Amino acid sequence: MPESGVRRSRSPYRLVSYQPAKRIQQRPDQDARTKKRVTELLAEVSRSDEPLPVAWDNVLKNKRFSSDDLLAAIGRLHDRKNYESAIEGIQSALRNDQAQTWMYDVLAMEMKLADRPQKQIDRVLLSRIDFAAGNEAQMLVTASYMARFGAHDQAIALCREAAKRNPWQPTTWGLARRIADGSQKAEAIIWSRVGTMRHVWNDGFEDQHAEAVTVLRDLERNMTAAGNPQMASNVRNALQSANARDLRIRISWVGDADIDLDVMEPNGQRCSRKSRLTSNGGMLIRQSVGGKQGRHTEEYVCVEAPSGEYEINIRYILGRVITGKVKVEVVRYQNTDHEKTMSLATEAVETNATIKVMVEQGRGPAQK
Repeated sequence: MPESGVRRSRSPYRLVSYQPAKRIQQRPDQDARTKKRVTELLAEVSRSDEPLPVAWDNVLKNKRFSSDDLLAAIGRLHDRKNYESAIEGIQSALRNDQAQTWMYDVLAMEMKLADRPQKQIDRVLLSRIDFAAGNEAQMLVTASYMARFGAHDQAIALCREAAKRNPWQPTTWGLARRIADGSQKAEAIIWSRVGTMRHVWNDGFEDQHAEAVTVLRDLERNMTAAGNPQMASNVRNALQSANARDLRIRISWVGDADIDLDVMEPNGQRCSRKSRLTSNGGMLIRQSVGGKQGRHTEEYVCVEAPSGEYEINIRYILGRVITGKVKVEVVRYQNTDHEKTMSLATEAVETNATIKVMVEQGRGPAQK
């Protein structure tokens, strides 16, 4: 595994991934049965003398169709640019207990193409969340659609809710950054970048943190140039807070040895190779498996650490350390005016080394 990044399978938090909605079109491999059912369905609706909502209801309240059948039917209407019939077909399926999660996304898209009012589109996308029982992955898909349709405020609100449920999910912050930039609203840009700097520690976090710093500094300059000193001050304060790390621990050595870092937090939670993220927010952000000659590093960070005593355990597994020593660097209150750094070296022998560090001014809540 790369030295940087959190091994997701070890996280006690459920991680989700953003997947874009399916493209709405007929599939080339659509079987003959589906084509036949779609043709019969659309023909029956077309033959009716009733208004479209009634025509669709007359079919769907008496017959059941698979998700593939309905998707293909709506896709065919979409290709014909018959957006109104597509809208009524989806709404009828929802009324007649044939709902699928994709229908809300597609309904919103068809409404947009049919020039329906934005409020109607927003209601549809919000209904998707209720249908999906508030699942974070579905929330992010909905947020993406809202942003695509110009509903940036609602999209950011969904990203905030997803981040509240699981702040350690990099996908949430990546989408939040894109939506915030599209909104061009300072508050959203600040929130998305501060959240990235505090919670994103997966592979490539250095680049993402650097981008966040650059964006916030540019925003501060723009606010100053625009004659908005209060907002410029807010950006500056947010950046300073986002840069602060209550506790950061790094061990390094040269050789082919495999050495593990684990940290016991004040309430007894252990951050280690087996559990790389604790509910306190302690994370093992770099891990080395040894085996190859060179410089190796393992690193722990807790951005907002609970106050108390931290026990640093350095466990020798196997292999050889060329210098015979492991360098340990402990930084408390990093990037603040009371930063404290401690450096020392421990003997790399076949017994564990333990170092205890006190964090007196941690910003994290006391954990039981």
